[in-house]
Amino acid sequence: MGQLIDEEDCEVCQPFDQEWIFTYGDLVTLLMCFFVLLFASCVYETEKFKSVASSFKPLPPGSPFISEGNDSVVEKIIKKVEESELADDVDVNAEEKGVVVSFKASTFFEPESTKLNKKGIEELTRFSKLIFLLPNRVQIEGHTDDSVPETWSSVWELSGARAAKVARFFIDNGMDPSKIIAKGFGSTRPRFNNDSPTQRKLNNRVEVIVLGD
Repeated sequence: MGQLIDEEDCEVCQPFDQEWIFTYGDLVTLLMCFFVLLFASCVYETEKFKSVASSFKPLPPGSPFISEGNDSVVEKIIKKVEESELADDVDVNAEEKGVVVSFKASTFFEPESTKLNKKGIEELTRFSKLIFLLPNRVQIEGHTDDSVPETWSSVWELSGARAAKVARFFIDNGMDPSKIIAKGFGSTRPRFNNDSPTQRKLNNRVEVIVLGD
């Protein structure tokens, strides 16, 4: 027969008085799960951070997004617009392609006309003094509503002619022609539905875009 073991002499049989180890183990397990989840989320956040950070990479001088201690091009254009009499007729936005300055066509042109009026000439002259100083290329886009013009074969011709007119104005006033792009989009890129005279008027516009590249 085996020898009986006195419980007092057996370490295995001694009462366990280290209950805190179970709580500690649970805590470590929870911490491990927390950091695993944190790491998993950080993979996405890292990619998001890289995407945001890339938008702040150094750009060529005159970039519409970055400035060195001075007002950005966006801020300068907004100030220029606010100083003019056309603040209510012009929208300035920073988009992926560059700084977009949208002018209501009715401010510069008579209906279905490509001739710049006096007010349009004065304001384009003021505006041109700002963009002439930039090394960036400038894209000029003409847009219309979907109504068929009476004096033009199509809205494409009207929008293209207006964009070309503004481009010619800039060139005649000293801008490098190699920096200018003129495009006519007709009614293919409306900002609003053409459901009312007001919306149609807003869709008739000329956009001057300071390109970001």
